[in-house]
Amino acid sequence: MPQDRSLVPRPSEQHAAWQRALHGGDLSRLEQLALNDDPAAALFELETYVNGIYRASQHPLSNRPLPDIRSEVRLVLPYIEEIRTRLGWRIREFDLGLLRLIRRSSALSPVLGAGVSMGAGAPSWSDLVLLMLEETLDKGLEFHESVPAADNPPQAPIEFLPDGTVRTGGSGTWRFEQRVSEVRRFTSEQEQIARRIFAEVKAKRSSTDVETLMQGAQVCYDLCGQHLFRLLTRILYTRAKEPSEIHRAIAELAHAQEVPVRGPGLFPGWDSIITYNFDALMSEALAEQKIPHAAWAMKGDELRGDPDELARNSRWHQPVFHLHGYTPRRIFLITDVRFVFSTSQYLTVYKGPRSRILETVYRGFLANPVHIALYVGCSFTDDAMNDLLREAIAEYPGRYHYALLKWPRDRQGKEPAPDEIEAESAKYLEFGVRPVWFDDFKELPGLIRHLQ
Repeated sequence: MPQDRSLVPRPSEQHAAWQRALHGGDLSRLEQLALNDDPAAALFELETYVNGIYRASQHPLSNRPLPDIRSEVRLVLPYIEEIRTRLGWRIREFDLGLLRLIRRSSALSPVLGAGVSMGAGAPSWSDLVLLMLEETLDKGLEFHESVPAADNPPQAPIEFLPDGTVRTGGSGTWRFEQRVSEVRRFTSEQEQIARRIFAEVKAKRSSTDVETLMQGAQVCYDLCGQHLFRLLTRILYTRAKEPSEIHRAIAELAHAQEVPVRGPGLFPGWDSIITYNFDALMSEALAEQKIPHAAWAMKGDELRGDPDELARNSRWHQPVFHLHGYTPRRIFLITDVRFVFSTSQYLTVYKGPRSRILETVYRGFLANPVHIALYVGCSFTDDAMNDLLREAIAEYPGRYHYALLKWPRDRQGKEPAPDEIEAESAKYLEFGVRPVWFDDFKELPGLIRHLQ
């Protein structure tokens, strides 16, 4: 990917003047430096100041009240925004360079939305709800049992005794087959709701509102209970045969790295990987790269890890946090895995006390001022997700996360005007996310690899 060398983040040749102005509160001098210094150098000085003042506040011996620190940071934010507006479309070159530096410090965490798994063939949320409604309306929820196949050798009977033991006679190879033992179906009232939602989702597809999708998931959950996720797992992996190119690009950058400023030893290439997706495609891509990794999810009320063999024998591993549940391709007991899919599950997780996984991710990454998240494949239609980000930016103003987002219109090779970029970005900046715009989803793997 071509890079504008003039926008590579770097210290200013007037570094000492910046330090005196920033730490001395000389706003007149700050204004002059922001207007006249090289934009990439000026932004780097301002961004590292914000990072540094928040980092210092985390020190156990720091006695500065956070409200005072916020006030100091707010004084410099207008200079940052003025430079960013002035650079217009070119600001993405600076942002990508800054994200590269953050990743090399093992302080950057990609947050994966549905778009990443859709690139592997997995259904979108609307298509998943549609498929589950279609199957449950047509076939209900089938339960199966293993029974001896009809063509088994007659000379080798099996007798199941009352004490649970099995008596066999003769010899021969026995085969078993699956038989439907029970079919659970919607009540007439549930079926009416399911058919209404099915028709609406089929008509609107990706434009279906979140509430309708959750209602569709809820009526399926009311029928199936936790067995719903057995059905969901089959649907996911029937369509997603292997990780997407985006999964693989992320995995390529997960290899261990040394970060001298953070101490001795090895650190994962990403601070963490956070995903809203149920599937284990990210873990599969990490396995392809032979990277020690562990998937983390809620099992009951506990945050539990699922490390691979490499992670069990390594001093470091790449953590992957599944915020809404986890179901790998292999045989895996999902009985007590907590999923967020239906309305009731959504309300339990987001409107009740924060679960351990949400609290871990929020405190460790989203509201940790020296750790940055990079959202990939996220549409930001989930108000609860956005509310977490709003909380984080309110706690630490000026510390933005980033998102790779498709520009909403065909640019026809022209750079949008600064006011147009400002208007499109405003909806994301409001909850603490800076867009890094691109034109085509095919660019995403390259943009991620650009952070090497």
